[in-house]
Amino acid sequence: MALCSLHHKLFDRGALGLDAGHCIVVSNAFTARSETARRVYDLHGQRLRPRPGTPLPGNQHVRWHTTQVFKVPSLSA
Repeated sequence: MALCSLHHKLFDRGALGLDAGHCIVVSNAFTARSETARRVYDLHGQRLRPRPGTPLPGNQHVRWHTTQVFKVPSLSA
């Protein structure tokens, strides 16, 4: 996935993840310390919108990230 540096770091550190329906999930382990960071919470439940012609991440990759990287539990939708 192509992400900006902020969201890439959050994804790599397990604060952001994806559910089986390719919706963004925000971990309860994420704590916003600024007004700008609080906007990350608004991502929860939003479906990925890839560019036309760009495939969604494979289900096996989403499952791997969820089990190996993502800090659960997530915020309730």
